[in-house]
Amino acid sequence: MASSSYASTEETTNACRACRLLLGPCTDELRDVLLHHVPLPTFTHVLKHNRSNLPRLTAQQMNLILPRGSSYTGNYHDMDISLLYTLLRNICGIPPHNNGWGNDPDPTDRSLSANIERIRIARNQCVHSSSPVLSNSDFNTIWSTVRSAVVDLDFFLNNGNQFEREVDFLRHETMDPVRDCHYIEELRKQAEEDAETRKMVQGLKRKLEESETDRIENHNKMLKIVGEIKTPESVIPLNVRDIFEKDIKLWKEEDGVYSESHSFPAMLDQVKKQPYMTFVGIPGSGKSATIHHIALILQKEEYEVVPIIDIRKIEDYSDSRHPQVFVIDDVVGVLGLQKQKLESLIDYEKRISGPSNRNTKVLMSCREAVFNEC
Repeated sequence: MASSSYASTEETTNACRACRLLLGPCTDELRDVLLHHVPLPTFTHVLKHNRSNLPRLTAQQMNLILPRGSSYTGNYHDMDISLLYTLLRNICGIPPHNNGWGNDPDPTDRSLSANIERIRIARNQCVHSSSPVLSNSDFNTIWSTVRSAVVDLDFFLNNGNQFEREVDFLRHETMDPVRDCHYIEELRKQAEEDAETRKMVQGLKRKLEESETDRIENHNKMLKIVGEIKTPESVIPLNVRDIFEKDIKLWKEEDGVYSESHSFPAMLDQVKKQPYMTFVGIPGSGKSATIHHIALILQKEEYEVVPIIDIRKIEDYSDSRHPQVFVIDDVVGVLGLQKQKLESLIDYEKRISGPSNRNTKVLMSCREAVFNEC
């Protein structure tokens, strides 16, 4: 098939994944915030009482919330982010953030209005873009910012981290079901091979009962066959490993311009001596580039590189048979300290300091301002 300038790429997938994030859990969470402030039975009354506070709405928006002057009969699920933002800002009595509604909030401002603003801004970045692509750098920035806002809004709603879990699911959810079918088929083949191997072993076990001489001979045969059964390469699911490989591929491309400082050998020596290390510095100081560079060095020493965004995934992906290096950027928050992440880090102290494989490493980065908050 001839190539096309409109073919799918990693950047187009980034744009689609960001849209799913904003149109899915982010929109539903803003609906819940509106519901928290204005229960459905009171919506029409509150709307009419605050009509003078509302800016000029489009005819479509007005027909949606006040159809021909009658009462609203929906359940907020027919409202998009633009309309939700307008209502949250003007009829709910939510105090504006430090820089005021409609402006970029300060990175350290974790107020309700600041997080609502962040979702609006991210939505505008995606909706008003003139290109259907999103670079890895822009995608990671948007995702990290929006996820932090979602975590704070979950805390406000006291919903048990409902939307944080959905955001994390979408981060690694497939954008290619056909490819998933390929993985399922591969797993089915492996299962069939394992069944055939078990059948061979059972046959050998039956022969062990024939005679003492044959018992010894067949026992040695069984051990040889069992010893040749290949263990899985990794405990990490295939679709997740595929995502990790894309991250690692990007690291390798960026690592081509990395230059080791005079203190780098000492840092690498410290990493090899202890199970975990946190690299602290101001934005742009090279924290992430350094831990990525070290991870790639360890990969050449037969380490499995595992880039994660949630410390709790260590428990899911830990493998006692093989040394691993877990890499976590901005381990306790990007724009400010996220208490939930800090609490998770504390909860997983033993997992980090005493890994299931004694050679396993955990490399973390943290902005200096966030580190000082800790």
